[in-house]
Amino acid sequence: MKLPGMSPRKKTKARGKAPARRKKKTARPPWLGAVLGVALVLMVAMIGLLKWSESRTGQTALLSMGSEKMFGEVQAAIDEQLAPLFPGWRSGPVGPGSAPGDHDWPADEFGSGAAVWCRVLSVPADVPYRHLSWQIAQALEPLGARVLWSQRLYPDQPSAAQAQPSEELDLLRLDLGVPGRPTHTLVLQRQGHEAPVRWGTGPGITAWSALAARHDAPLVALVIDDWGYAKTTATRQLISLPVPLTMAVLPGLSYSREFALEKTDLVLPPDLLKGAAGVGQRAAPGRIERLAAGCFVEVSVDRPRTRSEVRRREILLHLPMQPEGYPETNPGSEAIMVGMSRTDMEVRVDKALNQLDRVTGVNNHMGSAATSDPATMDNLMAVLEDRGLLFLDSLTSSRSVAYDAARQQGIPALKNRLFLDYDNEDEQKITAKLNRLVQAARSTGYAVGIGHPHPATARVLAREIPRLVAEGVVFVTVSELHALVDHRQKVLP
Repeated sequence: MKLPGMSPRKKTKARGKAPARRKKKTARPPWLGAVLGVALVLMVAMIGLLKWSESRTGQTALLSMGSEKMFGEVQAAIDEQLAPLFPGWRSGPVGPGSAPGDHDWPADEFGSGAAVWCRVLSVPADVPYRHLSWQIAQALEPLGARVLWSQRLYPDQPSAAQAQPSEELDLLRLDLGVPGRPTHTLVLQRQGHEAPVRWGTGPGITAWSALAARHDAPLVALVIDDWGYAKTTATRQLISLPVPLTMAVLPGLSYSREFALEKTDLVLPPDLLKGAAGVGQRAAPGRIERLAAGCFVEVSVDRPRTRSEVRRREILLHLPMQPEGYPETNPGSEAIMVGMSRTDMEVRVDKALNQLDRVTGVNNHMGSAATSDPATMDNLMAVLEDRGLLFLDSLTSSRSVAYDAARQQGIPALKNRLFLDYDNEDEQKITAKLNRLVQAARSTGYAVGIGHPHPATARVLAREIPRLVAEGVVFVTVSELHALVDHRQKVLP
């Protein structure tokens, strides 16, 4: 049957038309699901990590791993945890209205402007220190922080009542934070038994900036050798000089220890006071362990001092060494001798230091032969480096290698410019030498001069020093001089 309007050919063509083919679906790679799953897990983990990093425990953990950006957050969180434990707790950094005992110890290594918050707290007498420590540790535990260091404190020269540990009179130091990064240093003391707590070593932190700012002033370090033989009018005059003085004390003499006790606080930069490599690191028992725990804040308890800050006194060990012409010229049985082993040197140095426990450095007594021998000086400087002591080369020989040996060992070192009193009875010559010393300081920026406790030397210094101070000369100790010279080299073009 024909359809209208359609030819047979067209009909045949229509009947033979093939149906349209469906496109085949592309197969999904078998690994795609796994990748998407991992990506989803990572995204969830990152969101969780972000939230964790914003939590207090997360911030504390990150600080422990070295993220210094978390220092402020962790410090504030610890501050908040401690506040309920101590009525009158003073939160935040030192500011207007802070208590006299409050202090912020610079800690720029934890971020610009960072500081360890140091606080003195009076606590009830009827609560044992161990219980207070436990309470603080419990308060820190939810943060992941902890007590890093605990130590009883008492004056350098305690009274008879404090000869034994005392819950009533002792103070307790606690460092808080994470390992290597303390945020707080607390000193707990009993109510009604307040003691003078000193952060650092007295005037060091507060006076350093003022001293370091005097960039153009000539610096002079006066060193007086041979203390220990006797107490005389000359020694009394020298101790009373109205400027900083370095006293080089011989070990083992009748008055050695008494003169060593003239030591006072020094004006040093904060990095030295907190235990960086430098001078005067022979410290109280436990200090090395405390520094190893990362607790660098220095705190001490002392009786009030009336000595003026300008009369600072530093103590050096005036260490006997072999001179030229030995044995006709004899430095004594405990001297450092040419060719001596390092072990033997350690024994002699430690014996001398134990007699003078306030020493911050060493200079040589005699020693023209010993200081000229490289091997002997290399051994000695290794001993001094282990004990954190400065070295002053007295330059008793023009062939001395002691200063260079100290520098190569990384020890803070200075050398004598001139001796003031070879002619120890001639005041005119001593005055001329003093003027030469000052002129050298004006030319180079600084100078070290060595004298002795002779009557003529004491009279000249007592007479001339007020004039020199009025002319702008700044007198400092040897450790202060080394720190100032180092500071000037870093900040001046």
